[in-house]
Amino acid sequence: MHGKESPAMDNLEKKNIIPRILRDMNDGVLVLDTRGNILYLNEKGGSMLGISENPEGQKYSLTFMDTDMGETNDAFHQFVLDAVYDKKNSHSGEAVFRAGTAEELRRFRLTSSFLYGEEQEKIGIVVVFSDVTEVAKLNQQRAESSTVFSVLMICVCGYLFLWSLLRYLGIELPGQIMNLVIEAISVVMFIIILKTTSFSIRDIGLRIPDVKATFVPDILITIGGTVFLIVGKVVILRVAPEFFPEGAPFWDWSVGTFADVIYPLTVVLQEFLARGVMQENLSRIFTGKWSAFLSILVSSLVFGVLHIAYGLPYMVGASLLLGVLGIFYHKQGNIWGLCIIHYVLGEVATFLRYLI
Repeated sequence: MHGKESPAMDNLEKKNIIPRILRDMNDGVLVLDTRGNILYLNEKGGSMLGISENPEGQKYSLTFMDTDMGETNDAFHQFVLDAVYDKKNSHSGEAVFRAGTAEELRRFRLTSSFLYGEEQEKIGIVVVFSDVTEVAKLNQQRAESSTVFSVLMICVCGYLFLWSLLRYLGIELPGQIMNLVIEAISVVMFIIILKTTSFSIRDIGLRIPDVKATFVPDILITIGGTVFLIVGKVVILRVAPEFFPEGAPFWDWSVGTFADVIYPLTVVLQEFLARGVMQENLSRIFTGKWSAFLSILVSSLVFGVLHIAYGLPYMVGASLLLGVLGIFYHKQGNIWGLCIIHYVLGEVATFLRYLI
């Protein structure tokens, strides 16, 4: 039979419970007296603040503030000082903190409460801080998604309104001019997104982590697409020859213009905007397992609609091509192989008279 536990053992167990709870908490716990001396800092809190040694008994200002050369952690330190020297109110708030030489800033949610003695006098304060960095990032992305979507819709609707107005006035601008309008609108959209969100140049896939994995499949697709267009023209000439201009040669160099000279730059800009700007930002808006698919689908449809001036067949073809390129961008993470596909197939389609 088990004997009844003694009161001494029961009291000992109670004394050990609180330190154990504080030690195992996922939040940081900092306890200071009314003069700003550190009474306790749990292990998790020490890790979050970049402290490896036990700071108990040391002055908070000497332990943390005097070793902080920058201003990054000032809001955190000010919160602690306010909590110590404000004898009437408890505090809550958020502050960023960089621990030691760490590169990443962390965001902490802080709350303070008073520590009372046996006679209910205030003998110190307790500051509890939790890491909400990932939650803050998610909330920021969700807030920015409305901005990105609004900018996207304004630009698309503005282009469609311009196209409708020109048709109403009986003005038909050359395709090259409409392309420049698309690119100008896209650049404006990109600048607005850069200025109003946390999106930056570093978010765009300009690096090539694996040359072979990037260019080999894209070159094979380019070859396959070229063969498909050539064979397709042969078939169309037999089935529906009126699809192409009467008397035009199979491969017509005469349709080349100055636009073909600057087309490599145009392709890079278009892929940069369609993938790096639009698809990347749309992937922030959509969540869940279909987020990648939806970002590819919407960005492809939007850029397809922007080519409405060329007619329905061109719109559909542009959307399909951009959809395929979007899949490759999602897998490869950069735009350079896609630029090869886009440039070669665009030029082949032009000189085969698919587009003119």
